[in-house]
Amino acid sequence: MRYTLTFLEDDYNRLTGHLFPFEEESAAYLLCGVSRTPEESRLLVREVIPVASEEIDHVSPVHMQIRQASYLRAIKMAAERKLCFVFVHSHPPDVPRHSRQDDETETPLFRTAYARIHHDAAIHGSIVLSTPDQPTGRVWLEGGGTAPLECIRVIGKRLRFAVQTTDAPLRLNYFSRQVLAFGEGMQKHLQQLTIGIVGAGGTGSAVAEQLIRLGVGRIIVADRESLDDSNVTRVYGSHVSDIGEKKVDLLKKLADDIGLGTVVERLPGNITRQSVIKRFRNCDLVFGCTDREAGRSILNMLALYYLIPVFDLGAKIDSEDGVVKSVEGRVTTLLPGAACLFCRGRISSDVVAAEMLQESDPEEYKRLRAQGYVPELEGQAPAVIPFTSAVASFAINELFHRLSGYMGEDRASTEVFLLFDDSRISRNSTPPAPDCMCLDRRKWGRGDADPFLGMTWGSEL
Repeated sequence: MRYTLTFLEDDYNRLTGHLFPFEEESAAYLLCGVSRTPEESRLLVREVIPVASEEIDHVSPVHMQIRQASYLRAIKMAAERKLCFVFVHSHPPDVPRHSRQDDETETPLFRTAYARIHHDAAIHGSIVLSTPDQPTGRVWLEGGGTAPLECIRVIGKRLRFAVQTTDAPLRLNYFSRQVLAFGEGMQKHLQQLTIGIVGAGGTGSAVAEQLIRLGVGRIIVADRESLDDSNVTRVYGSHVSDIGEKKVDLLKKLADDIGLGTVVERLPGNITRQSVIKRFRNCDLVFGCTDREAGRSILNMLALYYLIPVFDLGAKIDSEDGVVKSVEGRVTTLLPGAACLFCRGRISSDVVAAEMLQESDPEEYKRLRAQGYVPELEGQAPAVIPFTSAVASFAINELFHRLSGYMGEDRASTEVFLLFDDSRISRNSTPPAPDCMCLDRRKWGRGDADPFLGMTWGSEL
């Protein structure tokens, strides 16, 4: 079991703004949702509560004594809202980790937290910051032991990952050219990432090919379809002899054949199935490469509930009688605080409902469609490899910018349009619609909830 924690960038900046640049120790509490899978328990920061100076009895550069009423109040808030409790405090620059004194003072604090917060998923922990960009943390287990917070993520305009453990050595002989461009630190980040891909067709396989060759550590890919004749011209790693094989199996074979060490977890199902989308809770980020609006709506919610960035990709060719009128590509970044796919008009609730009905009850969909009660769903759309590949490359480019900021600190757009027929690129940072559900902060970082993602799910059969 590994333990991790995720901040939204605004919350992290609010925290570090409170803790620094003061010469004496400062503190705050975090209230967190939680995501628990067999492999990982992930704390999701929902609220930052600074400890005010009047709540501190004694403070120095190396010591702080907080009044009991202060932390009991925060623990009570966590208990009432069924959240987890995390204590954060600053250290001098030369003390980057928890001290022996921290061990002594935190033991009764977290014994109290477990005694007063009664829900099965509760995990509590503490974080130390010696500088604003060096968080290190641990969880306190109910029995009194501790385990490291192996990764602390900060998600927003930039994607930052503070990792405490590194297991595998870098194979720099293979990645030396990209290390020359972005440095060894970037290569370490890539090797430690778990990235999801929803859809293993023309766009998804192009994303996967690049991630594998970049040295990403683990990929989780979902697609229920098998390769057909028309896919061979766009699906990377496929051959005519592979027709009939599962697309996810082809991506696993592609990674194995390339041999750079990327581990691929295959999910041969649709993310409209709860068991499939739940596996993506283990991802650091996700690329959405599905044509279906129902799948995109689910990824919308995953980004909100689990603070997992989603890059949603699309490529559209407007063609009639063999004459191309326009070709558009799109990469939309989904995060709490950014406009969602509903806000932007990229998907609609009517089409999402129709697709879900068509999947769960095809005959009922046909009946309602004949009566005009549900919209007609599009069939196969035109697709050509240079366009799907270009969109995939621009999505990887967005990932690199958010990891490194190489396009400049003022570049914060959340959507990129590729107008191929006009040889033009446009960007936007559309704000959320005032009445859209994506502005409901009760969803942000909520994590595991019943029902999952706040949705009604059909049968797994």
